Amino acid sequence: MLSTPVPPPITFRSATQEDCAHLVLLADMATRRLTSFLWAQMAAPGQSAYEIGRNVIRNDESHFTHFKNWRVAEHHGQIAGALNGYIIPEVSGPAATIKVVTPLNELKAMAAGTWYMSAAAIYPEHQSKGFGKSLLVEAESLARSAGNDCLTLLVGSFNPRAYGLYRKSGFTEWDRRPFFPFPGSDEPGEWILMVKELSRNS
Repeated sequence: MLSTPVPPPITFRSATQEDCAHLVLLADMATRRLTSFLWAQMAAPGQSAYEIGRNVIRNDESHFTHFKNWRVAEHHGQIAGALNGYIIPEVSGPAATIKVVTPLNELKAMAAGTWYMSAAAIYPEHQSKGFGKSLLVEAESLARSAGNDCLTLLVGSFNPRAYGLYRKSGFTEWDRRPFFPFPGSDEPGEWILMVKELSRNS
């Protein structure tokens, strides 16, 4: 008697506009509230930061957080998390920016041309199941499909769990910059740029 194949614990698909409410929350989780802080700077009086974020992710095709740059992770038909990434373009000139993102932009400029995992998050109820590792494997696959053999990401020194996962998955430190706190953020620390060289044949 043939046994029924066991489905994988997590599957991936391209995100759609219908996923945008989830993507807003997962983007904010991945950046530890930085994205909602930045969205709030764009909001009109009385307007929710998440309304701004949903509109950007849903409609702004020129923005890296647009839903077409996301992969949704599902577990038994339920959204468990998501991954956002893209190839960092070469810097064309100085960009006006607020203090909290200046160190991030400096590190991203160093990583220009690499496939950058800008956000990866798993909902709390799906954590501790190995799904974070699955997000990294998916990111590696996306980078290779884009013809890129260098995967990068940023993590805060105040997030030791994520940092440990990245180290165990083969990432090494490239450089660091100070973390400037904002209302509701983590305590001061450092942003860490991490890199992993990929084998296109693996």
